[in-house]
Amino acid sequence: MLANFELRENKGRDSVWAGRYENLHNLPHWHMECELLYIEKGQVTVSLNNTVYELKKGNAFFIDSREIHYIKGSPSSITEIIMFDSRILEEIAPGHRPQHPQFSPHPFIADYYREIKKELSLQERYFDLRVRSLLTLLMLDIFRKEPLVHRGKSRDNTSMENYKNLLGEIEEKCSYITFEDAAAFMGLSKPYFSRFFKTVSGMTFSQYLNIIRLEKAIYLLNHNTRQLSITDIASCCGFDTIRHFNRVFRELTGFSPRELPENYILTSHSVKSMGKNFNPTLPSSLLLED
Repeated sequence: MLANFELRENKGRDSVWAGRYENLHNLPHWHMECELLYIEKGQVTVSLNNTVYELKKGNAFFIDSREIHYIKGSPSSITEIIMFDSRILEEIAPGHRPQHPQFSPHPFIADYYREIKKELSLQERYFDLRVRSLLTLLMLDIFRKEPLVHRGKSRDNTSMENYKNLLGEIEEKCSYITFEDAAAFMGLSKPYFSRFFKTVSGMTFSQYLNIIRLEKAIYLLNHNTRQLSITDIASCCGFDTIRHFNRVFRELTGFSPRELPENYILTSHSVKSMGKNFNPTLPSSLLLED
């Protein structure tokens, strides 16, 4: 299974999702849909394919299908998101995408977001056709104002493909994979791999690994059919000592393992993935509209 592939439950025949977050912060991930961000308030950092962009109020940002990215909003920042099927773009300008993912301020994007969100929420007759029309007009307006390039394969290069595969390797072997194993998997020296991983993911390898391990631990605590002890669960998930496990657990959840509420989920809302629940959005994010 490939870790960090996100699959949302979207609405309408064109697989559209719209949401609004405060302090959005997520793990590196990718999905089949295109994603359009609009910064309503504050500052937001976006990493896309190993390049970091700094966004401020009024900026918009486009993420194409299958591109690895993460988003990190400053405290109290508000980000509007629209995710949609890439086939809509093929009907506008086949094979073309914006030359630069970061756009200059386009206030009309916020207006479209509100209209699309209203249609998705009310779901009145023909809402999906109305949403498709609004999305088409939105992207037409953007394509008219932004320079376009023919989409090649260079953006999805070998390093990023290897990185996608590494995420799957970490997910599958999280209980025993090491920093050295990960660097060797990528075919990189340890110093270079450390810098590469931090740039692409926005966190160190150990921080990322702790989150993946903790997701597994929380699942085992919620589905403890084998009646494992907390020490056994910690060991099973790759934590070398119970003290280390308890510290990481409290840092990321705010609870000790024994205090964890029933059916607690580490992420802020349920998102389906291939074979298990995976949501890249971290608990510090607040979903204002869904």
